[in-house]
Amino acid sequence: MTLFRKKCLYCKKKIEKGKEIFRDVKTPGFIGTKEKAFCCEEHTESYEKEVEEHLKNSKSGGSCCG
Repeated sequence: MTLFRKKCLYCKKKIEKGKEIFRDVKTPGFIGTKEKAFCCEEHTESYEKEVEEHLKNSKSGGSCCG
């Protein structure tokens, strides 16, 4: 029995211990990258593409930092 299982950042399904795929990814709204768990390689690629699109389409300015 595992008390704390990782969840896939993309699909939110629980991942069995030892089968996680960790990747440093950008989180919108924060500076830098952070290691996150995914259940498969396709979800890591999809997440990175969605974050890139979000960052392209986000408005710059309007805040104290630019």
